Amino acid sequence: MRSNVFVWLMAIGILGGLVLPDLVFTQGAGRVYNPRLRRTYPTVNQALAESRNGDTLLIIGRVEGAVDLSLAPGGITLLGKANGGIPAVVSVEACPGSQAVIDARGRQGRVQIIGLNVEVPSGCYGILSGDNGRPLTVRNCRFVGRDRSALFSGIALVNEFGGPFLIQGNQVTNQLVSAAILIDGRNASSLQVIVRGNRVGSDVTAGIIVSDIPSGSSVVIERNVLEGGDLGRGAIGILLNPGSTGVIVQRNTILNFGTGIVVDGSPGSKILANHLQDNGVGIAVDTTTATSGTAPVINDNNITCTSLGACRTIGAVGLSFVYGSYTLDARNNYWGASTGPDSAEDPAPGNTTCPEATGSNCAGPAGGGTGLPINASGVDCSVSGSGSVRTCPIRTAPNRFAGA
Repeated sequence: MRSNVFVWLMAIGILGGLVLPDLVFTQGAGRVYNPRLRRTYPTVNQALAESRNGDTLLIIGRVEGAVDLSLAPGGITLLGKANGGIPAVVSVEACPGSQAVIDARGRQGRVQIIGLNVEVPSGCYGILSGDNGRPLTVRNCRFVGRDRSALFSGIALVNEFGGPFLIQGNQVTNQLVSAAILIDGRNASSLQVIVRGNRVGSDVTAGIIVSDIPSGSSVVIERNVLEGGDLGRGAIGILLNPGSTGVIVQRNTILNFGTGIVVDGSPGSKILANHLQDNGVGIAVDTTTATSGTAPVINDNNITCTSLGACRTIGAVGLSFVYGSYTLDARNNYWGASTGPDSAEDPAPGNTTCPEATGSNCAGPAGGGTGLPINASGVDCSVSGSGSVRTCPIRTAPNRFAGA
């Protein structure tokens, strides 16, 4: 019996050596493994060139060299696999001609990029997609500069359409970052994008930028945590550029930026249940959206500070809406105090321009609240009127469901 067991173990060992030599070979070395072919490669591009539609490539250890997803004949999944506690890393020493560590612009099918650590040199994108329209998922990846002085961008969709695109659970670490995540549409071609559960911090110029989203699109920015590092730097947490139509920004946590959210000519956008704390300006709304039917909506947010007194001393503002031509809907928000927002032009305790925002029923007594100020071109807190902000009813306590 013992002899039979020995023979059986020997057979298993020999079979393992014959069937899985490449997988064993990858232990302790940076390699790319194709389970279908049972073959390893020194670079991702070599593995892509010999793949077929639907393959999964395991990236194990540290792999050098830019990645060109156009080399795959169809859909592909790049899956990072830790090796003895060493994470899967894709890195390049200098930014290639494609301007990206992973170039997804020429992909020929659905692509998923999961669990990778991407080291990005200065002036480069971590992952770049553009003018393609095919589905793309980037999930649970970490983007870090090749060195501490690298000014880089994380994930960028440029001139994109179609999709769907899912950017979820990624981390862009606290180094010098130009834009952590960029979503840029293409003229009248609609697209579907979800940016969910990502973490960005802290030395960033902009956390998430959205541009040129046509009507008929579905773009949702939700449950992200953005840390600006220092509100004095003037950085922006989430920027909706002109032409970004109908974007939903909800349940994000945005801390320590010059401006938490900028809504710049973004008709029909909704800013809902976000937690904005310790920002120079909580939310800034540009006035290029002129008609009430397409005006942005700002509801159910916490716009506050760790120390309300300190924020007011340095001139922090809860909401800026200057030279508006319509009434901005900013109801059901918490402004850092139970009495509601203050007026930037006529501050508490002697203010009279925020009467509707005083008290839980917004009916008085006369005078404004003592929370973060509103700065508007019309009456700062009014039921109606050109350039005014409608705040009533207010929240007298933070929205516990707001934020990530």
